[in-house]
Amino acid sequence: MKLHLVRLAKKQGEARFPGLEGFRAYLLIQAEQVSEARLYVLLEGEVVIDLPDQSYLHLRKGEAAYLEQPHLISPIDPSVIAVWKPK
Repeated sequence: MKLHLVRLAKKQGEARFPGLEGFRAYLLIQAEQVSEARLYVLLEGEVVIDLPDQSYLHLRKGEAAYLEQPHLISPIDPSVIAVWKPK
């Protein structure tokens, strides 16, 4: 199965793979507070992730991050991000 994640996320707001729990690509247009572990892969745009220790990560297209602690993810501009929530 082939899916164009960026195109689908922009058009529908999100894209999911059937049968793959915990994975989605979606259009991030406003900040989100996250309390669970997540793996991010930025497909388009730029985001800043604020961490509890007052540090941050700045992700650009093609970059990824795995975070286990709570965080705040904010788009610099509308961004498409793939997210996997490990169990």
